[in-house]
Amino acid sequence: MGTILQDLKFAFRMLVKNPAFTIVAVLTLALGIGANSAIFSIVNAVLLRPLPFRNPERLLFLSAEDLRTKTSGILVSYTKFAQIREQNHTLQDVGAYYGSTLSLLTAREPEAVNAARTSRNLFSILGIVPARGREFLPEEEAIGAADVAMITDGFWHSHFGADPHVLGKTLTLDGRAATIVGILPASFRFPPQYPEPDVWLARISDPDFLRPEQVRTGAGYLSVIARLKPGETVARAQAEVDTIDARYRSQFAGFADGSKLGIATTLLADTLVGTLRSGLAVLLAAVGFVQLIACANVANLLLARATSREREIALRKALGASTSRLVRQLLLESSLLSFLGGILGVCLAAAGLPVLRTFSPGSVPRLAETRLDASVLLYSLLLSGVTGILFGLAPALQLARGGLQEALKEGSRGSSEGGHRGRMRGLLVAAEMAIALVLMTGAGLLIESFSQLMRVNPGFSAANLVTFPLNLPPNRYAQPQNQALFYRQLVERVKSMPGVESVGLTSYLPLAGPIRFVYFCPEGTVCQGVGKDPTTALRQVSADYFETVHTPVLKGRTFTEWDNASAPMVVIVNQTIADRYWPGQNPIGKHLANSRDMIQREVVGVVADVKFSALSASSVEETYLPLEQNPWPATTLIVAAPGSSQGLVAAVRGKIAEVDPDLPITGIATMEQVVSTSVAQPRLIAQFVGLFAGSALLLAAIGIYGVMAYTVSARKQEMGIRMAMGATSGDILRLVVGHGMRLALLGVVGGVVISLALTRTIAGLLFGVRALDPFTFGLAATALILAAFAACYLPARRATRVDPIVVLHYE
Repeated sequence: MGTILQDLKFAFRMLVKNPAFTIVAVLTLALGIGANSAIFSIVNAVLLRPLPFRNPERLLFLSAEDLRTKTSGILVSYTKFAQIREQNHTLQDVGAYYGSTLSLLTAREPEAVNAARTSRNLFSILGIVPARGREFLPEEEAIGAADVAMITDGFWHSHFGADPHVLGKTLTLDGRAATIVGILPASFRFPPQYPEPDVWLARISDPDFLRPEQVRTGAGYLSVIARLKPGETVARAQAEVDTIDARYRSQFAGFADGSKLGIATTLLADTLVGTLRSGLAVLLAAVGFVQLIACANVANLLLARATSREREIALRKALGASTSRLVRQLLLESSLLSFLGGILGVCLAAAGLPVLRTFSPGSVPRLAETRLDASVLLYSLLLSGVTGILFGLAPALQLARGGLQEALKEGSRGSSEGGHRGRMRGLLVAAEMAIALVLMTGAGLLIESFSQLMRVNPGFSAANLVTFPLNLPPNRYAQPQNQALFYRQLVERVKSMPGVESVGLTSYLPLAGPIRFVYFCPEGTVCQGVGKDPTTALRQVSADYFETVHTPVLKGRTFTEWDNASAPMVVIVNQTIADRYWPGQNPIGKHLANSRDMIQREVVGVVADVKFSALSASSVEETYLPLEQNPWPATTLIVAAPGSSQGLVAAVRGKIAEVDPDLPITGIATMEQVVSTSVAQPRLIAQFVGLFAGSALLLAAIGIYGVMAYTVSARKQEMGIRMAMGATSGDILRLVVGHGMRLALLGVVGGVVISLALTRTIAGLLFGVRALDPFTFGLAATALILAAFAACYLPARRATRVDPIVVLHYE
């Protein structure tokens, strides 16, 4: 132990003795370790850290699945949920919930509250016990029972000042009184729902947005969470659920979910992560490559520094120091360097985490939980240790194995840079170039993929549009005519505002989340009823909606103010429906009907396809109904007005308050923000990988520059002799640049080979570009070669300025 402490003190003195070398090495390592720590903290929070529930590995998420396309994540009906809950034997318990936004009556102004309705057993399934009060009771699930609520700790503090006597008080939500019976723990988080609910209400069997008949016949609106019994597996649970579902579809074939929808069973943690797992793996690999390049750079610095220490090491060997003792000493120096870089890197990561948390939290689950906890610190510690050995071992072995005679021979005239070390530096540079090319190729593919995604025509124009979500409370807007009157009055007021070009309303905003699907029967097909007919996405829109969002009308007309409740029922379809069901025909004048009510609606227009779920998704059948004929309580007001939106928002708020002063407005956003949010994940991955690729390019260029600068310095005598023998500046330039470019090209060839193998792994993240796109490969290789040429040219220019008389006189 004493000798280790002695070696450690000596290592520290050596680093202090060479401050320039130490600062450059520590900063290089800090950037790599800091970036790794920051990305790992995200990976740890999203992928590795268990969900904040009891035994989370036994929690399952059940969703409806399209049996034809195998698309899962569809909401489950109450009827199917009840069948699974009652008939299963592999699940300990099954619960469900659905989210909503409710209007909270306060003494100041109405407030929109994120809320959820839940089955009484959901919190016991999760293993959550109220910090104060009690859980929901069985009788509180009955239809007609008085509303009771559990609130989060944050809501308790913000709205009641942490009043210890809050239990028994009431909240007025959408005009209904709900008695507070419990407060959830301060540590409670619910990642499956974003934004997380602040208020939880009992009862899920009578949602305001569906008619009782729809609930009874299989309309989907529930997210289902279950807990496996001890000893059971996901596969056995899935097999049993499949059996229950097959029996359900046989029994209730006429229900909305009776023939085309099955049930998918997955671990709750896997459901939350979804496709993000592969994206985070790419980020972690990318930042790991940056760390490897940083290690190669510092290793080159150590090899260059070894020349000045040859005599010191040789003398210590002559005095009896063993090779193992010298290697240990040199590894202690590199490890100390690495740990200093690690400490600074962790500080940089801590400073950067608040910025990372602001990146589209809705698109990255549990991003708010990202922090430098013990796992991240342990990772950083291990990374620092491995890094120190990685960049320090080869230089230490080469330096420790040298002898006194070799040291005197190589150091006497300064004409040689050391054969072994020269080759090692060359190999490190080639490796840097190869890794940088892999990163640049991957980044190029992801950036081009994102660029292709943003070039997709969404079917509307997002420019100069501001959106205002509206949720009409059922206590005041239970009747459709009341909803229609509110919308009519609001549109008239907003349309009259100065600077407003047009105003539209839609029940579902494109690219803003889930949409409603219904069964329908188009003219010319045999109607088979609910559960068997084809499905269509359905929106209710106002008369000027298509004009406001600039969706092209391909045939016929749009809705007018005359398409009201007293007029004939009409519908507008998208191009996909027209092409699929009436190919080669004029769809105007055709009819289609909702399979549930069979009311015939005449097609009066055909509009272009619109991307409703994602820019990368294929077009689906979509129908539009006039909002006046089919009012819907949850809509989005869209206002088209050029110029700044700040003054517009306040003015529109005022117009809404004129119609209903108790209606809260939240979630206001421009349509461009809505589109941007919909592509947050691919943008985030492309940005980070692009940043890491740029860092890799810079580090690789610095690495080859450092090697060539050292080569020029070590070969001054040779350069002087060559010039004295008649070599021109061009000859010297070609000599130095040629040497560097051979290393660079070796790395590029290796990088291309590695990229051909690795880019296939990101194929699932790409859109509109192939994983082996030759243009991207060529562009990345060209950029790297140009950077390498610039890095070689600068030392080469300095070599041409060598004065042979001065050099030879000095030597």
